[in-house]
Amino acid sequence: MPHSAHSPRRTRLRRISGWRALAAVPALALLAVGCSNAADDTAAASGKGTSLSSGLGSKAEARKVTFLLPQDPGDPFWTTIAQGAKDAAQLLNLDLNMQTSSGDQSKYNDLIGSAVADKPAALAVVLDDPNKYTENVCAAQKAGIPVMSYNITQEGEVGDCTLGFVGQDFEEVGYLLGKRLLADNPDIGKGDTVLTPVEFPDQVYAVQRHAGVKRALDEVGAKTELLGTGIEDSAALDKITQYLLGHKDTAAIVPLGGTPHRTVPKALEDSGLKVPVVGFDLAPQIVTGIESGAIGAAADQQGYVQGFQSVMQLGLLLDFGLSPADINSGGSGLVDKDNVGIAKELAGKVR
Repeated sequence: MPHSAHSPRRTRLRRISGWRALAAVPALALLAVGCSNAADDTAAASGKGTSLSSGLGSKAEARKVTFLLPQDPGDPFWTTIAQGAKDAAQLLNLDLNMQTSSGDQSKYNDLIGSAVADKPAALAVVLDDPNKYTENVCAAQKAGIPVMSYNITQEGEVGDCTLGFVGQDFEEVGYLLGKRLLADNPDIGKGDTVLTPVEFPDQVYAVQRHAGVKRALDEVGAKTELLGTGIEDSAALDKITQYLLGHKDTAAIVPLGGTPHRTVPKALEDSGLKVPVVGFDLAPQIVTGIESGAIGAAADQQGYVQGFQSVMQLGLLLDFGLSPADINSGGSGLVDKDNVGIAKELAGKVR
């Protein structure tokens, strides 16, 4: 897939910074507190009679929100997204209809079309293709169904049919990871090859992540080599292991997706190699790899935030007419040995 300097994700995320968007909900609560009297303050302090109890979760009669997952929620990353969506729906008293296409894009498009026919109060989708879902997403918008996109966003016609986006700036974080790799391993330089395995090399997330990593490596004359792994851990492990056995001069590995990232430590063990690793996304295996030193750092795109804030913004829209915004769910922080403790504690739940 061709990539331009002005990626869809970077353009959308310039509209609002993550911390400002995330501050929207607390700001609403603060506004209500500022207008309360002493009795209200006492009630709020006791946890009873809070200012939102008479409005949030009850104003809009239509409360069915359809939340479409492109992968099964049993995957560690999609598990956290699903949990975030469920928690927000419970908080807002929404009827959450969660469905998955199990990695089938055609089925996912059909799910969007079915959602339009079902006429939910709101819809949350992942747009992992710039053209495939345009007709159905825009049909939802024309039918008066508010649409939020999360995890991956797109510009153009399909982007115009969505209200907001919650996800990470993949290219910028890819550059951050590349710079971290070089800072920790200054011997990597001209002519060296860095393996960049990813589930689907042609998909938008892979193109943008790779562009960021490549930009950092270009600065020192190193090059990347893409390797498609698919989403099955066993197949990814075999492909990465076989690659390493045939390319023992590999200078480093930067997994661009969660599947290859969580299988890399085992692949290194099986191939008998020891090279530096930094990569995208978190999972229990990745946390263990950071603790052992097999992985130097990981970029956490905070999937829980993607699920929670997508549903939260749709709920605030339904109840109060508040306009959804773009939220940078991952920021620019990395998880390494210095801060892996909290990620381990919450792994598979909200991290």
